[in-house]
Amino acid sequence: MRESTPILTAANLSVTFHSDRIPFQAVKGISFTVRTGETLCLVGPSGCGKTVTTAALLGLLAQDGASMSGMVCWNGVDYVGATQRQFDAVRGKVAALIQQEPAAALDPVRTVGWQVEEVLRTHTTLGRKERRAKAAEMLAETGLPDADRQAKRYPHQLSGGMCQRAMIAIALASQPQLLIADEPTTALDATIQVQILELLKREKEQRGMALLLITHDMGVAARMADRVAVMSHGEIVEQGSVDEIFSSPQNAVTKELLNAAEVSICKGNRPCGKQGRGENG
Repeated sequence: MRESTPILTAANLSVTFHSDRIPFQAVKGISFTVRTGETLCLVGPSGCGKTVTTAALLGLLAQDGASMSGMVCWNGVDYVGATQRQFDAVRGKVAALIQQEPAAALDPVRTVGWQVEEVLRTHTTLGRKERRAKAAEMLAETGLPDADRQAKRYPHQLSGGMCQRAMIAIALASQPQLLIADEPTTALDATIQVQILELLKREKEQRGMALLLITHDMGVAARMADRVAVMSHGEIVEQGSVDEIFSSPQNAVTKELLNAAEVSICKGNRPCGKQGRGENG
């Protein structure tokens, strides 16, 4: 059976930051694809370039301080060198982002309901009453109790887990083809981490979308991934199916990450075992 065209293809993607000093190359010629319905985990230690890669994929790098080369293709169209207006065709409908530290990413002077409605105003033709109802529905779908009441609250009035659920609702409101989740369980306790990961898995399966999950925890990759790409010092040093990576790691960085997460291989060559230290190390 012929494979479908990838939603996202990064080919020889590099990102360089420029200053008065020597230019710094944060991402060094990486390549990967994400297809409909699959989960790719981009795994690596802090500072390896994962979040910079995410920003590059969505055109969120500072225009005067960074440059990109290579290809970033969304549904077959290369966006390297595209304008912010051109990237607007990608952000939202094609791809949506769940940022690190939701309490900081959310607008502190707007209610969470308003922030979901803002996406609906941009990407749908719903009227005001329908948007308000849909926003509450999205918040309830992500597990916020008493969603009508929570929609009227501000981020500082919610717990970390509740803020993360609100961020997921905002990201899903535009019905993206691919959801990018950048360290989505950072600073959450172990129980909430598992709940958030299961929420992402359920939404991905129910909506038939793809998921690009950024993490430093191989335990998270074991729970979530179809394929894994391991990143170190701006490069992808190893990638393959989750079974290949966990049963026969080839790179020293991969082995170190596996040891840190204390992940084992279950019967049938499927990763399982302890979740290790979790997202908050």
